[in-house]
Amino acid sequence: MKNYLKAALTAICLLSLISAQAQKKVTYGKSTFTVYQPLPDLEPTPLCGFAPDVPGYTFKSKNYGPGTYYTYAPGNVPKTAYKCVLTEIKDWIAYRPEQVKEMAAKKGLKQLEEKEIKKLFKNTRLPNGGLMYQLTEDTWIWFNVTGLQNCGPKAWASNEEYVLGVSVIVKVPAKTDFVLDRMYRFWNDGVRFSDFAIVNQSNFKTRPTAPNDQNPNNFSIGDVLNREKGFYRLSFEGGAPTYIWHSYAKVVEENIKKSDFDVSGQAGYEDLLTAFDYSLDAVKSGQNIYFSYSVQSRFLRDIEPGVTWQKEMANRKQNEAQRKIEMQKIHKANAVALEKLYKEILSK
Repeated sequence: MKNYLKAALTAICLLSLISAQAQKKVTYGKSTFTVYQPLPDLEPTPLCGFAPDVPGYTFKSKNYGPGTYYTYAPGNVPKTAYKCVLTEIKDWIAYRPEQVKEMAAKKGLKQLEEKEIKKLFKNTRLPNGGLMYQLTEDTWIWFNVTGLQNCGPKAWASNEEYVLGVSVIVKVPAKTDFVLDRMYRFWNDGVRFSDFAIVNQSNFKTRPTAPNDQNPNNFSIGDVLNREKGFYRLSFEGGAPTYIWHSYAKVVEENIKKSDFDVSGQAGYEDLLTAFDYSLDAVKSGQNIYFSYSVQSRFLRDIEPGVTWQKEMANRKQNEAQRKIEMQKIHKANAVALEKLYKEILSK
């Protein structure tokens, strides 16, 4: 009986730890808040349906890993049972382009020519060439194939091609509800499988309004997403600062009419040795909105000559440590204001 109770308690503790990984506690002043809380009613961003059975980052290679130039590659990949397009396509990283082409051929996929890609996405920051396949009428997958130049005994003398990044691009109607739903889902996916997520909407060529502007044309979704309340701007009318709340939908509805409509987002882990960067990009091309979901390798790449990956990581660790110190100072100095802010944000 004691063993049974011990096992049950252990299981409960493990489940508690697992469920708590997607959230984070922060304390400001006398209050503690839970941030990065996922929204239970949002479904994951749909899978694209084209992914390998064996993740590429599990492959062993003489070209990267300990003892090579790319000593930290492929990096840490935390296990997750959460399935969305980002966790699906990460498995392509470290595949060879010939392997991708072989699997695409077996699936009967059509590779796009460069002129077709340029016609699709025109002069946007989405791909204008490279290895791309059409998955459905409104969905494409693009592989960032790059030749690694430091795989051999002589520096900058090799050209071993690998998939270092992959993007799934989806065409959606240029309607506010569809666009917001995609933005919300990316944020929600990020906080479910990783440590953080952020989404920004600010048209590319349009100068963002100042933080205290009462008619904002941009916003950012950070560690809290309150769809009903929206986002705030500070007002200093009357002396004391007050929070003026604005609707996400109203900003998107106006910005989506313009040709430079733009969305960007990031998700990932706080671990400096994490293998991948996860990102979102949305642009307007013609009358269509294209959402691009991307995963990029952090360590399978060449850095500037004369800098080793060991030196690069030492600098990153130093910068991250300094950043944390500075953020602690800011939080301490503004504890009362932050306490008031989070009470306001998290209230219904």
